Amino acid sequence: MKKIFTISSITIFLFAYLFYGFTSHNNSKISFFLNNELAARNSGDKILIWVYFNDKGTNTISDAINSLSKESLARREAKGQINELDIPVYNNYVNEVVNTGITVKQSINMLNAISTYATQEQIERISSLPFVKKVDLVAKFKKRVNDIELQPVNENNIFPAVEVSNNNDGPESMSYGASLSQMTLINAVMPQDSGYNGAGITIAVFDAGFDNLSHPCFDSIRARGFRTKDFVNGDTNVANGGLGTGEHGTQTLSLIGGYKPGNLISPAYRSKFLLAKTENTDSETPAEEDNWIAAVQWADGLGADIISSSLGYIAMDPGSSRSYDWTWMNGDSTVITKGANHAADIGIVVVNSAGNEGYNATHNTLGAPSDGKKVICVGSVNSNKQRSSFSSVGLTTIGDIKPDICALGNGNTVAQPSYGSGSPTGYTTGSGTSFSCPMTAGVVAMILQANRTLTPAQVKTVLRTKADSSFAPNRQRGYGLINAWESVKLARTMTSVIDPTSFVTNFALGQNYPNPFNPVTKIQYDLRVDANVKIVVFNSAGKEVTQLLNENKSAGSYSITFDGNSLNSGVYFYALYTNGVLQNAKKMMLVK
Repeated sequence: MKKIFTISSITIFLFAYLFYGFTSHNNSKISFFLNNELAARNSGDKILIWVYFNDKGTNTISDAINSLSKESLARREAKGQINELDIPVYNNYVNEVVNTGITVKQSINMLNAISTYATQEQIERISSLPFVKKVDLVAKFKKRVNDIELQPVNENNIFPAVEVSNNNDGPESMSYGASLSQMTLINAVMPQDSGYNGAGITIAVFDAGFDNLSHPCFDSIRARGFRTKDFVNGDTNVANGGLGTGEHGTQTLSLIGGYKPGNLISPAYRSKFLLAKTENTDSETPAEEDNWIAAVQWADGLGADIISSSLGYIAMDPGSSRSYDWTWMNGDSTVITKGANHAADIGIVVVNSAGNEGYNATHNTLGAPSDGKKVICVGSVNSNKQRSSFSSVGLTTIGDIKPDICALGNGNTVAQPSYGSGSPTGYTTGSGTSFSCPMTAGVVAMILQANRTLTPAQVKTVLRTKADSSFAPNRQRGYGLINAWESVKLARTMTSVIDPTSFVTNFALGQNYPNPFNPVTKIQYDLRVDANVKIVVFNSAGKEVTQLLNENKSAGSYSITFDGNSLNSGVYFYALYTNGVLQNAKKMMLVK
């Protein structure tokens, strides 16, 4: 009898739980994560949510075209496209949601969604609206770590007169001071001697704020003018002010565009900048994914060519109902990663720090959006070109190689923020993938200056091809330490991906089949043009195992057999080179 009573009690409890879940929270429109959050909160608590809509109403592609700047339209025409994701969110839908008593925080075209704070009662009313597709929880992550009015500076008095040259392999002509070593390690001095310094390129920097924009190394940035937006506080003050201070951005910006001869010269000191504060640094308040994605939309609208983001997120605040962990790092699952991939689709090169979560033998330690398939994920090396102990590692959960490349992230010379014991006009040092990322973004600006037609995919290929471990990528250093000068020289020889002669679209490497295999597998590759083809197999330590092919091939589809009978079980990589250029590398697993 006791057993029967227990079973009946459980049944009643489950029925009551299910009934509450499907009646009080308006069935399937409210996500699992949000339902859990509602159950853990008081009914009057305001929760940050996504409101997704079914469609774009009567808005059309023409509305998208009218909403974009001429710079954004030009970039799309050359490297991306305009599609339904660019169509603005339908105002009539937004207004009806606002009538429930909420205030819109962010409106995101690519997601066809808005973010807002809402109570349980408001959430239920919103979810009942017929044009609402889904209501979900905005992820809140643990942090890893008005424009400013300044006196104008005459740019003509700042820079040396350097003409763009194609063949300068000589020594540095500028006074780099303490920054010489970090520029030399990535071979970024010689391209600057040839006039490649980011001129004509617009870089959006996403960070926790920029508290010392009056620093002398930013004279050149102020001379050209810059745009700012604080997505945390909803204004243009990216320095200090409610909800967070901004010393971190001061340091990262100085590594992209800093210019003060004798102290600090960074790769892209002639670029234009968009500065976005997307992260709240207050300890009690986490960063939110909607700020980062809203910044993508803002940067796109202002014609950004590059996004440099020294932010990465994986774990959310303790007790949160929604948690991203390492299993989500598959290249296209977290909302913030989807936003980064979208930016690449519309022609913006996204450069993001890998994270400072160190090494783990059993799984990746990446932080979103660095796991993105179309994101350039940057790890850190020290002055000896070895992986920094703190630098996060891959692979992604689907086997993609991350980080993509590395740059110096140990002991970088940076501008002194306003805080601390140093002079606000002085310099200090810092370490982290937060610092290897902006150095890489600066090199990307050099590459785009050399060839504006390159797509984000091509830029990634250039960096990977000329990195020092391109022949043997691994989960710790990716394709290795970047080489700015060699990358610039390669970029000058390439054509746009939309050009039928482009090598990026002309070669494809398929996943081996079967995989895992024992002991034989087939590797397929496609050539749209004639080329010299080399396929090489490496072990997990990066040592070459065998060269399967090295010969000239006519355009067509091919497959080649790999016999691993003489090898031990384990993970191996195979790489496709055409005309000496690395095209792609993939992972395979031999199981005996």
